[in-house]
Amino acid sequence: MARYKFNNSGLTLDKLFDQTLVRRPEGIVKDLSLSASFEDFYNDIVLYSSAINRFIGKDNVVSVMCWNNIDFAKMMYSIPLSGNVIHPVDVRQSPDQILETMRQAGTKYIFASHDFLPFVEMSVSKQVVKDGNVMMIDRNPIDEKYSSFYEKINKTVNSSIPSIDENTIASVLFTSGTTGKPKGVRYRHRDIVLTIWAMLTNLSAFSGPARLNSDDRIMSLIPFFHLWSWGTLFMSTMIGSDYIMSGKFDVSKTLEIMQKDKITWMSMVPTMFNSLSVEKSDNPFKNVKILIGGSAIPSSIIHYATNHNIELTGIYGFTDGLGAAIGTAENCDVPHKEQCLHRAVDKITPLVMTEFETEGENSEIKFRSSWLPSGYFNLKDENGTAYREGWFYPGDVGTVSREGIKITDRIKDLIKSGGEFIPSAEIEYYITNLPEILDVVVIGYPDEKWGERPIALYRTKQGSNIEESRIREYLTSIVNEGAIKKWWIPDRYIRIDNMPMTGTGKIDKKALKNMISNQIHSNTKYL
Repeated sequence: MARYKFNNSGLTLDKLFDQTLVRRPEGIVKDLSLSASFEDFYNDIVLYSSAINRFIGKDNVVSVMCWNNIDFAKMMYSIPLSGNVIHPVDVRQSPDQILETMRQAGTKYIFASHDFLPFVEMSVSKQVVKDGNVMMIDRNPIDEKYSSFYEKINKTVNSSIPSIDENTIASVLFTSGTTGKPKGVRYRHRDIVLTIWAMLTNLSAFSGPARLNSDDRIMSLIPFFHLWSWGTLFMSTMIGSDYIMSGKFDVSKTLEIMQKDKITWMSMVPTMFNSLSVEKSDNPFKNVKILIGGSAIPSSIIHYATNHNIELTGIYGFTDGLGAAIGTAENCDVPHKEQCLHRAVDKITPLVMTEFETEGENSEIKFRSSWLPSGYFNLKDENGTAYREGWFYPGDVGTVSREGIKITDRIKDLIKSGGEFIPSAEIEYYITNLPEILDVVVIGYPDEKWGERPIALYRTKQGSNIEESRIREYLTSIVNEGAIKKWWIPDRYIRIDNMPMTGTGKIDKKALKNMISNQIHSNTKYL
């Protein structure tokens, strides 16, 4: 078989195509309107990376504003392989936060789809970039003010990927900023390739549910601005799995694509799972394996997956440290499928070439790997807290054992009551066992006697209702089983219609605390 030749000898992103271009060049990358074989997809990347290098040179930060589609997917490779740095912009952040992340990233160019013209105009008017440094990367009619990337691309010749080193910075990422300013980190080509290899090793070499292989058809619901959609595009091109993109998350559209394109493997956060599963009376995940993470997995999802024969596994990672752990479940008997799934999302296995330990009275998790950044480049005063002596502290508490990593709670979400800590995630997990509950958040609120006490804010499933007394009775039964302590039971229960979400689809606890700070004292009832 003929082999493609690569300009670069190290671990650069083009190497992720090495086997796919030999074994499965006819594989598909597609979105709602466009489709390309892996071979054509790669050839476009070669063309685009060469053109970008001609247009702007090297070592520039290029901020990309787009929903997940084939144009964005090509830029995920082309910009880093041109010798420049891609910054996938979290377009769900506030306008001021978007501008600030671009300033801190050192953005020199913006590539955007027409959906984001208002943000582009704002970036130019605020002098984040010059108007001549904007290119449109979708197939809409050419905007008179800004250049079309594809119009300029047609004028390039003699395309080849520029020569770059594996230690070249490939991407800038920012945390979501739900607990303060977004924190920025830089990743080299080498870092990305190593973590993708490690993730694929855990997902394919070790036994467990939701294993990924080259026969799968992947659809990730995670935006590219969040850890490059958890690296799913990179995994797809490394093993040759078809990759289907659905753009901005929409429940009806997602369900339609799942059926039409015969999706077999997906990644999503719990709120997305709930939205898809409640939309239809039958099981929308038939023959679909699911990688789920981003926040604690409610027990209701594990029950649903068990009852509907869905393969489910968890992922644990962070923007500031990349992939860290993925669920496995060795020697799991089929008759005990619920325990198997519970292990795969509750006690996840560290990726190969990673180390985990705990320290301190709260058993704070710490992590290190060969792809760990040296620290935040924009908030260096926080490096002494998050990055210490070669370790990264993600802000979680839990246990590390031979069985895997169990995350008990976020440190910032622990509720300190009477000098002792209440793990909010544990209470949330059990409350979602109740069939009427769609999702729940347990937060601490100031109390004169105890310092803090827990309150629960919850949504019920459509057409359902539940009395507070029933929730209390159920939690009391869990206390009697010895799973939780009596004083962990929340003092108040508030039903709400809408949960505030972060840009990555997680429930925003900070926003919830702000929402109820004034009303909680005045006994306002949320309906």
